[in-house]
Amino acid sequence: MKKRFISKKRTVFRFRIFVLLFLAVISFAICLSFFSSFFSKSSIVNFLLKSNLFPNNQQVETNLFDFLLDYTIGRQELLDEEYIGSDSKQEYIPDPTPEENKENPLIYLYNTHQGEEYNGGVLSEYNVVPTVMLASYRLREKLNSFGLNTIVETNQISEILKINNWNYNSSYKASKILMKDAYEKNPTLKYFIDLHRDAIPYESSVVDYNGKRYVKVLFVVGSDNELYKTNQELASKISDGLNSKVPNISKGIMKRGGAGVNGIYNQDFSPNTLLIEIGGQYNSISEVNNTVEVLATVLKEVIGSNG
Repeated sequence: MKKRFISKKRTVFRFRIFVLLFLAVISFAICLSFFSSFFSKSSIVNFLLKSNLFPNNQQVETNLFDFLLDYTIGRQELLDEEYIGSDSKQEYIPDPTPEENKENPLIYLYNTHQGEEYNGGVLSEYNVVPTVMLASYRLREKLNSFGLNTIVETNQISEILKINNWNYNSSYKASKILMKDAYEKNPTLKYFIDLHRDAIPYESSVVDYNGKRYVKVLFVVGSDNELYKTNQELASKISDGLNSKVPNISKGIMKRGGAGVNGIYNQDFSPNTLLIEIGGQYNSISEVNNTVEVLATVLKEVIGSNG
């Protein structure tokens, strides 16, 4: 009788410990999500890494904090409206080579989330934060060298939001205004590409091939507009072309639609509108450039024959 009583006490004790641990994890996740509304996720993760909570396995820390910030009840935004940036002045990057803009452009590159950052690396020492805008400028350079006249949207999304008194979740509305304006000024435009970067662990964002490291690419297609099938076909051709050159560089197509999701991503504007996520927050700009070169080559092959 006494042993049975002791056994029950141990069971109750273990259950209480489990409940306390569960509550501690949830509380920690809520705190992380709360502070993520004031700071970028990258800065929070870096702060926690430097605190040496688990000094023996840094990657476990990174993946754990990514999970807690991205997949807990305290998450602030939906995937398609997520912003991982900072309030630094480097968010918007002026056009480094404006003379590259060509007449009669065929391709329009823009960044709905202009402040999405990559890993600064050595650039951080010079207070330079590489963003998806750098990827757009680099892609324009490559496409222009192939004879595919390309322009990059250099107006600030933040200014459009400010003028219209919109919040960040209206970024796609803002970028569509700029897209329409660009088309009115350049009626030769036929392809519209919105470059983003994903928010994923480093190991999930890279692929090694022939001694070179590339960031992975993901195509997002909004299924809540009548043009989505045509956009999906174009995305599929480019995705297949990428994987034919660097196996597994493209993660394929993610369709998004339904309640609580954007489901359009400005892809109702043209049957040739793409949303491409290139790499993640932990990638260096050199890794991004490697993929941009491959993407430009595939775009030349796919678009060049239809341009």
